[in-house]
Amino acid sequence: MTSIQRRAADLVFERLQERIVSGELAPGDRLDPAEIAADLGLSRTPVREAILRLDSEGLVNRLPYRGVVVAGIDHRVAEEVAALRINLETLAVRLGVPRLREEDLVVMREAHAQLTRSLRGEHAQREFNELNRRFHMTLYHRADSAVLLRTIENLASQAERIRMHFDLRQAPAGRHHEKILAACENRDVETAAATTRDHILAAHRMMMPDGYRIESGSMLATVLATAGLDQPGAD
Repeated sequence: MTSIQRRAADLVFERLQERIVSGELAPGDRLDPAEIAADLGLSRTPVREAILRLDSEGLVNRLPYRGVVVAGIDHRVAEEVAALRINLETLAVRLGVPRLREEDLVVMREAHAQLTRSLRGEHAQREFNELNRRFHMTLYHRADSAVLLRTIENLASQAERIRMHFDLRQAPAGRHHEKILAACENRDVETAAATTRDHILAAHRMMMPDGYRIESGSMLATVLATAGLDQPGAD
């Protein structure tokens, strides 16, 4: 693929992603590469490349006899991912905060500053996941557990695919990151862990439909109960 085709593929990807995030393209809607190429005045090559990227991000599915359709979100899977992330990431925070070095805090401050700027710009969707991961993983690396880190990274990848369905400029990341960073600078382990928990839970609730409730006995309810929370904001 030439550089011109690659730029065209980036453009198609961003256009289609925006239409999915805004709801203009709903789950189950079919994407016709020929129609998209004609609408945008492009060849099919960059359109096919953009659709491959959408597929890798979990935004579309390839179905027999239907072709490419906009993917939906499995809300039960999303809830289980959130529960496991809360459990494991707060553990990584508790292990990592006491071991943080000044150079780690420098990386976290810069990632936070870049993410804050990005959320005000037009490329928030494209840049969010990389900067968000850099912020959190810098801390989690200090937990000094390769198994824990691999598991968190796998869950983070699943969360990132779910997150791409939503307008990330509405995400609560900025203010939560600021509180996590301040707690890390003060070596306040419990505040850093509690804010990480609240951060993951708030992002999860943002992605759930109206009327969503955390059902008693679910994995997420159990994780929150273990943390001493009575399913805050369950309605």
